[in-house]
Amino acid sequence: MPHDPPNPSSFATSDILKIAVLCGGPSLERGISLNSARSVMDHLGCETIHITPFYVDPHLNFYQLNPAQIYSNNPGDFDFKLAESGARLDESELQQKLQQFDLIFPVIHGEFGEDGTLQEMLEDYELPFIGSPALACRKMFFKNRAAFLLAKKGYETLPSVQLREGNPFNAQLIEDFFAQHDLTRAIIKPAAGGSSIGVFSVRDPLETLRKLEGEIFAKKIDHTAILEPFCEGQEFTVVLVEDDQGAPVAFIPTEIHISYEDNAIFDFRRKYLPSERVAYHCPPRFDDKKIAQIQTQAEAIYRYLGMRDFARLDGWVLKDGRIIFSDFNPISGMDQNSFLFQQAARVGLTHAEMLRLVVGSACRRLGKTMGKVLPPPSIQPQDRQPVRVIFGGASAERQVSLMSGTNIWLKLRASKIYEATPYLLDADNRVWQLPYMFCLLHTVEEILASCQNAPAILDRLKLMVPPLRARLKLSAIGTQIEDWPHPVSMSLEQFIAESAETKSFVFLGLHGGIGEDGTLQTMLDRAGVAYNGSPADASRLCMDKFATGLAVRDANIPHVITAARRACQIPQDFEGFTTQDYHQYWTGLCRELGVKNFIIKPQSDGCSAGVIRLRSDMDLKTYVELIATGAEYIPANCFEGQREIVEMSRARSSSYLLESYIEVDAIRINPKSGSLLYTAKEGWIELTIGVVNDDEGGNKSTNKLRALNPSITVAEGDMLSLEEKFQGGTGVNITPPPASILTAAQCDHIRSAIAQIARSLGIENYARIDLFFNRLSEDIMIIEANTLPGLTPATVIYHQALAESPPIYPRAFLERIIATAKSR
Repeated sequence: MPHDPPNPSSFATSDILKIAVLCGGPSLERGISLNSARSVMDHLGCETIHITPFYVDPHLNFYQLNPAQIYSNNPGDFDFKLAESGARLDESELQQKLQQFDLIFPVIHGEFGEDGTLQEMLEDYELPFIGSPALACRKMFFKNRAAFLLAKKGYETLPSVQLREGNPFNAQLIEDFFAQHDLTRAIIKPAAGGSSIGVFSVRDPLETLRKLEGEIFAKKIDHTAILEPFCEGQEFTVVLVEDDQGAPVAFIPTEIHISYEDNAIFDFRRKYLPSERVAYHCPPRFDDKKIAQIQTQAEAIYRYLGMRDFARLDGWVLKDGRIIFSDFNPISGMDQNSFLFQQAARVGLTHAEMLRLVVGSACRRLGKTMGKVLPPPSIQPQDRQPVRVIFGGASAERQVSLMSGTNIWLKLRASKIYEATPYLLDADNRVWQLPYMFCLLHTVEEILASCQNAPAILDRLKLMVPPLRARLKLSAIGTQIEDWPHPVSMSLEQFIAESAETKSFVFLGLHGGIGEDGTLQTMLDRAGVAYNGSPADASRLCMDKFATGLAVRDANIPHVITAARRACQIPQDFEGFTTQDYHQYWTGLCRELGVKNFIIKPQSDGCSAGVIRLRSDMDLKTYVELIATGAEYIPANCFEGQREIVEMSRARSSSYLLESYIEVDAIRINPKSGSLLYTAKEGWIELTIGVVNDDEGGNKSTNKLRALNPSITVAEGDMLSLEEKFQGGTGVNITPPPASILTAAQCDHIRSAIAQIARSLGIENYARIDLFFNRLSEDIMIIEANTLPGLTPATVIYHQALAESPPIYPRAFLERIIATAKSR
């Protein structure tokens, strides 16, 4: 049974509120947990609220983290380091450390963090924590138990059957369930856990059994699964917080619109990586009465299950109008553009204000003074220099640009030096100044649609928001709806002219397209507007991968080489090709470049657009046909080793490169021990390394570029996916490389050579260079140079800056980029 809350007198009496944030855990959502902890650190931490991160590894060992590790892409970045450090906290040490904090903030998603186990431990320790108690978590986490309790209370639920690992009758149970409910489509999912991992759409009993045994059981996602009919209707999710009396208040729900063709569902990738194949609507496109019904039922369920402080409920509005709640999340994900912050922004709350609302709820419940929790400290804008952050564009990497741009803007909101304003560049080269809430939408297309429909959206919100703000007593917190700014549209030329007139710095958060090929740099130079990144000539050169290779070769730097490659025009070079023609072309290519596998990529686009490994002449034929038919993306598993969708280039260029595929040494993280596993092959390792200009004195002639610590990039498939490069919670980057793989002398050799290469390419301010390094020959093979590298919340260049001595934290890194760019 839950313990009584601790005595309020046990709280620290200083003016500092001390919070321990707990992240990680054993579930597949531990990477998302790291994202949530990062948001808490970034947006809640301040002079009066000090936050210390603690991490739970997959084996439930506890560690106190260095705050720098929170900015890692994935726990795999540091799991092996913690395992080797011997710094594990035993139960007594953990309890003693946690007793030093005023509040514990668990942000562990899935098993251990949301199933009541962690909460029960904190209750046993008599520690004050944020969120639902153990009993409520158990009710919410186990889907069959939650459905039973809701049905018992009279709520609509879906029919289901429970399938247990090792049960010899699973196949029969599945077949009977399909027949009984006359199903042509169903959902199979873990009986416990989050709402997206291990969830599959299935069409028949045989496919269901394959997903059950080959995915959920074989990958140890769960030992029990639930089979239920696929809902015909519209998905929604709703966040709940509490008023000053502890009563639940449901925010305006978000409608999740997705094409369910090809057996698609709202899975992990669609939830956490922006894609135009998913759209969110808040307010939802339901009538006002239906929205009110969702809110009323959600609040009743919150009370009934005993939730506390905050939660998120997922559900469906069926085609016949019935409302079904299907998933219950005691700890909602807290990515920077998560539903939690999106819905909070709809009632005028910033990230900081939303988190303080949750913390304030826990403080009231525990008898803690509210003075230092609300409102958040304000920064006077008149003392700061204007920065215009522009992102979006029309390239294949526009969604990554959105992630970079919003992260830059949010980081700089806390700056005491710069005042940042967000702007979206659309596909027609118009620029939109964005209100706060539109910046948190998941895709460029959603933001643009919201800007175009802003009057209608704001009219609905004017009716829905005031009652919510009144219930939460937010009159002195956040922005009143009558004060909300509307999106403002202007031409790109007008944006640049206004930037010059206001002496604003333009922070380019764009990737690919006109933002990285020298076009925008030329326009800004002509207007005398300062901007980040390299000048126009270097940007233009580095965007062209073939020209970059020639420039690297001409620099004649010892041990620096480029990959063997051939340029081609697609589809022109292959028009009228027969199968035999493709075979002859492939044979000649293998003979010319001396390898049997190739990487194909656009000659001038971002670092991820349209990049695929080709293993055969038929792979080449497939790729050419995709381009010839105007495919916008390559479906997952179209090519061997291609696990995810690959966005195709939107550069409208027919110039492509075929270059030799480099077989790298195998580097993996042992899932059981957390140790690093290294298997040598031919000595090649894939690295990425940032370069920065440290000269803030304005002496442009010196171009004091230096290379940061290199990072080993670990790909799950043939090459790094878009997710592994840019999406927090996925991919592993090891920074700096362990001495067992690269010696200090080798790292110094790489850093020296990369700094020379960057200077030879005319790079300024900062950039990222991708390469292969051979441990045996010490050759450095340049892949490409990115003059506007990703600046998403957990991107690798932050890891490298944090590995400096002293560490450079992300906001300080961004401020340094601006300062060095302004001084040239």
